[in-house]
Amino acid sequence: MASAHRFGYRARVKLAVQRIKGKPVIGLYRPESHRVSDASACPVHPRPVNALVRTLKQLIEQLGIVPYDERHDIGQLRYLDIRYSFWQRRLLLTLVTRHMDFPQVRELTRELGRRCPQLVGVVQNINDTPGPGGNADLCDEEDITFPFGSIWGQRFHPLRGRDSLIERMGHLRLHSPADAFTRINPPVARQLYQTVLDWTDLSKEHIALDLYCGIGPVALYLAGRANLVVGIDENTRAIRVAKENARRNGYHNTRFFADSAARKLRETASQLARIDCIVVTPPRKGLDAQALAALETVAAPRLAYVSGEPLSLARDLNRLGQAGYRVAKVQPFDMFPQTDKVETLVLLEQFRVPRVESSELPTKN
Repeated sequence: MASAHRFGYRARVKLAVQRIKGKPVIGLYRPESHRVSDASACPVHPRPVNALVRTLKQLIEQLGIVPYDERHDIGQLRYLDIRYSFWQRRLLLTLVTRHMDFPQVRELTRELGRRCPQLVGVVQNINDTPGPGGNADLCDEEDITFPFGSIWGQRFHPLRGRDSLIERMGHLRLHSPADAFTRINPPVARQLYQTVLDWTDLSKEHIALDLYCGIGPVALYLAGRANLVVGIDENTRAIRVAKENARRNGYHNTRFFADSAARKLRETASQLARIDCIVVTPPRKGLDAQALAALETVAAPRLAYVSGEPLSLARDLNRLGQAGYRVAKVQPFDMFPQTDKVETLVLLEQFRVPRVESSELPTKN
C-alpha cells in the first residue's frame, strides 16, 4: 500500500548534533560510523522541520552552545527530537543534553519562540550516560536512523510552551507527548489502522486485546466496533496517555494496563469469558518467547500481527503456524518511502485439523 507522499512525510525526526571543523552539524550518522552528515535540507522532512533545523544551527553557533563530544565526554547538546503535526501544522522540539545545567537555554528558547512561530513547545531530556548510548527501554524501535540504540535519558523537563502535540488520525485526535512512540508517516499509519479494523471484523459482541498498544491508536480504532478492548504495554507513561486519548475521544469501552504482554495476557484471559481477537504490534525484534507462549495458550480465533521487520515476522509466523494458526492475509505498507524498510500487517486465523474417530475411518472393501 503506497504512501500518499514520497517526500516530506516524516512526522518525527531524530538528529544528532556534532561540531565538525569548528562548525555545528545537525544530521544523521553515516553508515557504520558515529560521524554526522548534515540533514538540514532533507527531502523526506517537512519544510517546517528543515527550517527549524537551520535556525538551530545558527543559534548553536551564535550562543556558543557546545555539541557533545562522546569520545571525550565534554559538551552539552547531544540530539534533537522534532515532532510535526500535519493536522495542527505545529512543531514540538526536544533537546537531549548531557547535563541538566544548560547555561544558554533561556536565551535559546526565547530566540526559538521569536524566530519559529510554528514551534509550540520546547522540552529538555537529560541523557547523562557517557558515550553515545541512552536508555534502551525508551528506544523508538521503528526509527531506522539511529542504529546505536536510544537517544533518551530518563528525565524530561518542559522548558517553554507545551510538551505535546495532537495529530488527527482518521476520526481520532491523538495526543502524543515528547517521549511517546508514534509512527512517522501519519497517512500510511491511518491506512494501517483502518485495515486492522476491517480485517478483524469486530462487532458489538466481540472482545479484543491490543498488545504493545503504546498511546492507543489501534485500540481506539477497534473500540469503535467492539464491546470491549483491552490495551497492554510495559511503558507506564504510554498507558497514561492512552487512557487520556480514550477519554478525549469519548471511548468508555477500553481498559489499559501497564504490564508485560505475556503476564497481562494470561491474567486477562483468565478473567474474561472469551477473547475474540488479539492485535500485536511488537518492537522490531519481534515477540519474545513468553509472549509467544501466552498467545499459544490463549489461542484467540483471530490474530493480527503488525511488524516493522520481515525477518522477525517470518520467525514468529513459523512459531504461530506450529501452534495452529494459518496466514489468511498479508498487506505491506510503505511507511518509509525512499528506504528499503516496510511495515507489514498479517491476519492469522486458528486452524485446527478436526480429529477423526476410529469408527469414521474409511475401510477397505
